[in-house]
Amino acid sequence: MTPVDNINNYSIKELLDILGRDYQESGIYIDFHSSFSENPLKYPYRSNNFTLLLINQGQINLEINLIKYTLLENTITIIPPQMVIHFRQFSDNINFTAISFDKSFAFENTHSQNEKSTFILLAPNTVNKLSLNQEQKNNIHNLCTLIDRKNNQKSHLTNRQVAIKHLFSLLLLELLDTSQYNYNTLKRNLSRKEILTIKFLELLQKHFKTERLISYYASSLCVSESYLSKVVKEITSKTIGQIIDDAIIVEAQLLLSNTSLSISEVSDILQFNSTSFFGKFFKRKVGCSPRLYRKGLL
Repeated sequence: MTPVDNINNYSIKELLDILGRDYQESGIYIDFHSSFSENPLKYPYRSNNFTLLLINQGQINLEINLIKYTLLENTITIIPPQMVIHFRQFSDNINFTAISFDKSFAFENTHSQNEKSTFILLAPNTVNKLSLNQEQKNNIHNLCTLIDRKNNQKSHLTNRQVAIKHLFSLLLLELLDTSQYNYNTLKRNLSRKEILTIKFLELLQKHFKTERLISYYASSLCVSESYLSKVVKEITSKTIGQIIDDAIIVEAQLLLSNTSLSISEVSDILQFNSTSFFGKFFKRKVGCSPRLYRKGLL
């Protein structure tokens, strides 16, 4: 096992350099892959961007945070930033599309509240693997092709960026539809405890900025605090407190990506009593102050 301290932390540009691809200024990168004579990413690495892997054909065996995954044909996997990714094996007939963008791009290109909510729903701090029907797969592939064409156009940068913004919004909506399709398909085979946990997570996404007490969620779901805590811990291996903190940190990181907001304003949006308390909470969870985190994005 490679020691964590020796794992490279790559930016999108550094990953593109390794793969021999050109760096472009749009902020989102589409890469089409088919067959490898040699694995170009055979060592574990961290990335500061979101990685979406659409498997068109074949399969990929990889580890994400030391957990083994097999990515099969007609699936798309959403990997959030700072996960340790280790590509183990590509099948001989592999054909896949990689979509990469960082939090700054996501925030700058999701201006409406609905778009922000969609992005947050699709980008928790866990790996999300979705199955696709043929129509969903075609739609996502076509959007990727259009974004790639815009990336390579020599037209005016502003016009290209506006087009890419709209295409990214369509991609998010398509992913949201796919996520709901997977949820509805899965729901038929879920246990009562799993359904309760999903209802809690859905409620949390709507209210985590203002409601951080277990009592609120237990009351809303008509169960006792102790039962909700027990079920959520059993299904997710996390306490409700940890899950609430994770939701706050994801939102804080997105807000800090928007440099037009002061750290004090971010603190207010997240309903902290003071900027000082927000700073201490953020540093305890992330390992650095909000100011240093934002500096690292620039």
